[in-house]
Amino acid sequence: MNDKILLYIVLMAIITYLTRFPMLLISSRWQIPAWLGRGLAMVPVGVFTSMTIPPILFHAPKGAWSPEYLVAGTVALAVGLWKKQIVWALLAGVVIVALWRQVFAF
Repeated sequence: MNDKILLYIVLMAIITYLTRFPMLLISSRWQIPAWLGRGLAMVPVGVFTSMTIPPILFHAPKGAWSPEYLVAGTVALAVGLWKKQIVWALLAGVVIVALWRQVFAF
């Protein structure tokens, strides 16, 4: 392994530790209010939504809609609502895109 790459990995590990450690230290001594805890519980949902909706709706160049992603997103949403587990929703979306590309040869 290149020494430069190893140095970068070590530096990134140190930076990651330094950015997370203060919060861990504070959270062990400070009780988070219930309203803040409920708000923070929604952060993963908001992040996941902001990462998935734009590529589903505006995948093609110039903001055009892509049918394969719209169908896969709709199926993934339905499976997610039905199963209540994100893994099954993601798997359903990936399978639909793979099948779509096989059938329509994209």
